[in-house]
Amino acid sequence: MEQPTTRGLGEQHASRYLRQLLQTIPVGVVTVDANGVVLGYNQAADDILSFDRSEDAETAAKDAPNEVLITGLFGKSDRLARLIEGGFDGETRSGVFERRGPRGLQHVEITTWRLSIQADESVGMLILQDVTTRAVAEKGLKRAVLDREFLTQSGAELSKSLEYQTTLEAFARLAVTYLCDWCTVNMIEDDGSVGRAAVAHVDPAKEALIVELHRSHPHDPDATTGVSQVIRAGKPELFAEVDKALLELTAHNPDYLRIVMDLGMHSCMIVPLIAHGETLGAASLVSARPERRYDSSDLELACEMARRAGLAVHNARLFQKVEESRAKFASMARILQRSLLPPELPSMPGLDAAALYRPATESLEVGGDFYDLFETSGGRWGIVMGDVQGHGAAAAATTALARYTLRANAMRLTRPVHVLYQVNKTLMQHSEERFLSAVFATMSLEPTVRVTIASAGHPKPMLLRADGRVESVGGEGILLGLFAAPDLNEQDVELEPGDALVLFTDGLTEAGAPRNMLGEEGFRQVLSRCAGLSASGICASIDEVLMTWQGEKGHRDDCAALVLRVNEDAQEDGRIPESASTLL
Repeated sequence: MEQPTTRGLGEQHASRYLRQLLQTIPVGVVTVDANGVVLGYNQAADDILSFDRSEDAETAAKDAPNEVLITGLFGKSDRLARLIEGGFDGETRSGVFERRGPRGLQHVEITTWRLSIQADESVGMLILQDVTTRAVAEKGLKRAVLDREFLTQSGAELSKSLEYQTTLEAFARLAVTYLCDWCTVNMIEDDGSVGRAAVAHVDPAKEALIVELHRSHPHDPDATTGVSQVIRAGKPELFAEVDKALLELTAHNPDYLRIVMDLGMHSCMIVPLIAHGETLGAASLVSARPERRYDSSDLELACEMARRAGLAVHNARLFQKVEESRAKFASMARILQRSLLPPELPSMPGLDAAALYRPATESLEVGGDFYDLFETSGGRWGIVMGDVQGHGAAAAATTALARYTLRANAMRLTRPVHVLYQVNKTLMQHSEERFLSAVFATMSLEPTVRVTIASAGHPKPMLLRADGRVESVGGEGILLGLFAAPDLNEQDVELEPGDALVLFTDGLTEAGAPRNMLGEEGFRQVLSRCAGLSASGICASIDEVLMTWQGEKGHRDDCAALVLRVNEDAQEDGRIPESASTLL
C-alpha cells in the first residue's frame, strides 16, 4: 500500500494535510520549546490534558492560547523537565506521570524527542498516551498482592500467642505497619462497659497522647456513630475525609481537639472485632497524612484483618479461661490431696521420720499415691505406702477407703498380711474397677527395732544400712482389689542404729521416663549416697534427684516417699527426736 506523502501538494495544502493528520491520529502530540512552554497540541492531547481551546476549533493542530508550561500540568514537574531536557539532547525518553485532572487522577505516558525545524532551530515533541486504566489495574494487582501478604503475615503473628493482652497489642502494632498511622483497640469488659485495650502509633512517643485522649475523653455509650455504634451494630464505619471543620464540630472540648490535631486525623476507619457472631470490641484505624484517604478497599482489608484478630482474641480468651480453670482445679486437687495425707508425721521414740510427695506436673486431678504413719495397739506402729489406680474423684474415694480401712484393721490385727486381706475385701465390695498396690508394715521398737513388711503389687521398700549398703525388703504379693484371695507374704527385718527404711511409689523410680528413666538401680545408687543423713536429709536428696530427672513437661506420675531412720543413739538414751514431714 502506498504510504501517505505530501509530494505534489502545494505548501499550504501540505501544511493543512499534516495538521489534519495530527488531528486524527489516536495519540496526543504536544510541541514544546526548551523551557517546556507548550507551542501546540492536537485534539488527542487536548482530550488528555484539557487545554483551553482556541477560537478556531476547526484548526487541526492548535496553537497554545497562552503560555502554558507542560511541567505545570503534572505533579512531578522536575522529573518531566529532565525528560524534556533529555529529548532536546537527542535522547528518546519515556516515563509515566500522574496528574489530577477534571476526571480525577490520570496516568499519562510521555515520550519525548527533538524535532528539527531548521538547521539552527528545533522543538521538543511529546507523544502522550492516557494509560490510567492500565496503571490502575497494575496498581490494583500490586495492592492485592501486598494486601494478601499482609493478611498472611498478620494471621501468623496473631496466632503466635494465646495470651489475651499480647494478642490485642500485636493487632495494633500490625495495623500501624501497613494500614494506618495510629490505632486504638477497644474491648467489651466483663461488666459490659467499653475499655481501651491496646494502642499503637508509628511514632511510639505519641502513644501516650492516645492513652491520654481516651482516659480523659471516654467513648459515649449512647453515641450514634463511632466506636460505641460499631460495637452495638457490629458494622464498620468509614470516614474517608476528616477535615478540621468536622473535628471542631465533633470535639468534646478544646483539650480533645488539641490532642487529636497533635496526633493528626485526616481519614478514619472503625471496624468491629467479631468471632462466632459475637462482637468483642472495635478497632479505630486513623490516617494522619493528608495524602492518605481511606476507601472501600481499605475498609475491606481492615475488616478482614479485624475478623482474624477477633478469632485470635476469642481463642486467647478461651485459653485464659481454661488456664484459670486449670489453676482453680489444681488448687482444689492440692487441697483434697493434702486431706488424704497426714498433715504431719507423729514422733516415734528413737526414730527420725520424714515424707516427700510431689504430684504429677500436668495433672489437675487428685493423685492416687498416699502414705501414712500411725501408732497401733501394743506399742506397735503402722507404716503405709500405697498407689491407687488412676486419678480424680474416684481415685480419691478409693484412697480414703483404703487408708481408713488400714487404720481400723491395724488396731485389731497384728499381722500385715491380715490387714491387707481386709483392705482387699473392702475394695472388692465397695470400689468397682478400682485396684491399688500397697505396702503395709508393722514396727515394734523394743527391745530392738523390728519391722514386718508385706507388699501387695507395690515396689518393695529399700533398706539403707548405716554403711551405705542398700537392699530390697518385704514379702511380695499381688495387687489388691482384683481377686478375692490374693497371695500375700511377709518378711521380718531388724533395723540397726543408722539404718533407714525407705518406702516409695513407682513414680519415683520411673522419673525421666520414657527416654531416661532413673530405674530401681539408679534409685539404689541415690540412696547409697545418703548414708549418715537424717530422714529429712534423705528426702531432700531424693527430691533433688527428682527435679534433675524429670522430663521436659515435669513429672509424669505422682511421686511419694516415706523415710524412717533409727537414730545412732536411740538405744542409749531413748530420746524422742523431732520428726520431719516434707509435703511439696
